[in-house]
Amino acid sequence: MIEEELIRIWKSSSKEEQIKFEKSKLLIDLQANIDRFNKKIKYRDVREIIPAIIMIPVFGHLAYNIPFVISKIGAIIILLWCIYVIIKIRSLKKHKPAPTTTSYRNYLLETKKYLMIQKKLLDDVLYWCVLPSFIGVFVFFIGINPDPLALIGPFILLSLIGIVIYLLNKHAAKVEFVPRLEKIDKALKDLEEYKDT
Repeated sequence: MIEEELIRIWKSSSKEEQIKFEKSKLLIDLQANIDRFNKKIKYRDVREIIPAIIMIPVFGHLAYNIPFVISKIGAIIILLWCIYVIIKIRSLKKHKPAPTTTSYRNYLLETKKYLMIQKKLLDDVLYWCVLPSFIGVFVFFIGINPDPLALIGPFILLSLIGIVIYLLNKHAAKVEFVPRLEKIDKALKDLEEYKDT
């Protein structure tokens, strides 16, 4: 009953009021989309930080107790990489926009900047995630067994894992960020048009 009444009011309103309503609806939809996305980012951050926190004492213990010097170096590389991952992911929070900014336009601009920073994180995953972890783990294996034939299996496995991580992050950047950035650009354009009318 209420829905029919709203449709009747909408149809009887002027074209200008209908356009204002559509733009308001777009902004509400965009805000809901941003809120859902922020929950995904929060979940991803927890998913990345918890394993790093767990790995720090494990590789710290290995670096201290393992007798092989090269493996100690590999364990230290992994330990430092885990600390770096935690710092890098937590540092992104300072860029997250607060919805209490001066205007909705400024909030959208800040959100766009934040999304671009998050997208860059995924685009650069090869440099801050895949290569450092690959190097640390491979050096660790070299210390345990320096025989080149014994290293072929770990090398192939680590390479495949790295390729999968790289491709998944590239896909996520394309699927998760590009459409949201386009929606923000459209909303900013609509706000500019609305301001001009």
